[in-house]
Amino acid sequence: MEGNIFAGKQCFVIMPFGQKKEKRPDGTEVEIDFDYVYHELIKAAVESLGVKCDRCDEIIDTGSIHAKMFRGIFEADVTVVDVSFMNPNVYYELGVRHALNKHTTLVIRKNSNQPPPFNISGLNVLGYDLDDNEKLNASRKIISNFVRNGLEKQAVDSLVHEYLDNLNIERKSKKLGKKEFRTYQIVNIPDKQIGIVTGDIQEITEVDVWVNPENTDMQMARHFDRGISATIRYMGAVKDESGIVTDDVIANELSGKLAKGVRAAAGQVMVTGSGELKESNNVKKIFHAASVEGEVGVGYAPIKEVEKCIRNALKKADSKELASEEIRSILFPLMGTGTAKSKPEEVARKLIDTAISHIETNPQMKIEKVFFLARNEEDLEICMHVFENHDSITHTKV
Repeated sequence: MEGNIFAGKQCFVIMPFGQKKEKRPDGTEVEIDFDYVYHELIKAAVESLGVKCDRCDEIIDTGSIHAKMFRGIFEADVTVVDVSFMNPNVYYELGVRHALNKHTTLVIRKNSNQPPPFNISGLNVLGYDLDDNEKLNASRKIISNFVRNGLEKQAVDSLVHEYLDNLNIERKSKKLGKKEFRTYQIVNIPDKQIGIVTGDIQEITEVDVWVNPENTDMQMARHFDRGISATIRYMGAVKDESGIVTDDVIANELSGKLAKGVRAAAGQVMVTGSGELKESNNVKKIFHAASVEGEVGVGYAPIKEVEKCIRNALKKADSKELASEEIRSILFPLMGTGTAKSKPEEVARKLIDTAISHIETNPQMKIEKVFFLARNEEDLEICMHVFENHDSITHTKV
């Protein structure tokens, strides 16, 4: 199961190469075969979790060495740094990692009586031992446990980001171009399913209701802005042959739902038709969920309990207002997971837990399939981790 959870994750290893000797302050000389440490200890431990492991010498072929090294340090989901010796390159690259990424950097060293350098004395430095197979296996287990916990919890382990908490280094997750449905059954309710749809929402034609994450003013985004609101607005509009909007169908209908100067309550869901999306994507209704609210001089931020949008949307599907509609499936975006202050997996877990709880307490609900949209690799990894570890769903995809 771990291989599925961490599939696609990358580990970058920072360490010396080959056999190295170093004289310690007490006059003793230590020799370490770092290639052995890499292959038999670090790589074996990391790849046992399904995480791909690379060292700088393995990814360098042509082009700039520094460019590939920095990209490896920056993009890696986890980095393991061996500081057994006072190697300036290693310490420099550790500093680069801590500046660029605040999560999941594991610092290790061969067990020694010598204290670590002052500048890293505040870090949790894990010791390893290679003296025999039993100690080697124990060291592997320690490393794999740290990597697993780090990837799951995403706690800050960079001194740079701990003390400079206003840093915002953006890692852009790769978009998922392929549409794929990953569906799970609810335990003891076999006719209800929950799952993930990957890719671009514009390609989805199999879901009756799309949920639009909207602001409490119910003002849809401009046609060519980034985001789901803009996409739904433009796709649902009537356009001429050159693509210019001639009738802003969905936005116009939504604007008439609220009296002037009135805001929707946080988590409230309003229903409109789907405009041109009915013909192009088989969408029957758009549910506009008040998932963000604005503040002057600050901008928009998710409402405090964004999971209310899930519950209210599922209730809305069973309302008298929609009693005559044949609504059997609904698609939710991962609302509230894309902000710097949020912990995406915690938010996603609340959204998914709310959906599962509603299904379990309302087994007669009209909706049979609930999907969450994973537009990029990070969304997919988060959803997969929540689903694969949830007690209320079967782990067998159907």
